Amino acid sequence: MKRILIAAAGVIALGLAAPVSATDAPPASKNKIELENAWMNEAVAGEPAAAYVTIENKSGKADRLLFVTGPTVNHVDIDKVDDSAGSAKSTALEVLDVPAGGKIRLDADKMHLTVFGLQQALTRGQTLFLIFHFEKSGDVAIHFLVKRPEPAPSDGPVDTRGA
Repeated sequence: MKRILIAAAGVIALGLAAPVSATDAPPASKNKIELENAWMNEAVAGEPAAAYVTIENKSGKADRLLFVTGPTVNHVDIDKVDDSAGSAKSTALEVLDVPAGGKIRLDADKMHLTVFGLQQALTRGQTLFLIFHFEKSGDVAIHFLVKRPEPAPSDGPVDTRGA
């Protein structure tokens, strides 16, 4: 319940009428958090979707990503991927520590965001607006660009001459 109230206050504070990108948002404090390379694959309404972003803390103080929200999603998990047992398994993190002067890549290999409850399908070229809630830096908003999924790597060249 606390997350919902904080999220609602953050959405109201940022204003629903004019979405703001991370570079347009005024700094919430002296800490400087930048979000870069935000993207996600095309997604189906109601289905979980992975999203990727780089978080850079350009300040001299560590910070913590408490949670992520968005006006058109149910909730967003910060997932850590563990593939040590041979099959990739994601575990939702309570918070994500962002070290002073550090850069964290939420990508497909180690960590990513999982978006739940998309209200509509997202296709290439569209964007998804999300708000990152940091302990010290406050709220930072960004639009995730939707891309077409990359094809899976093949085991080798395919011979289509006989087809």
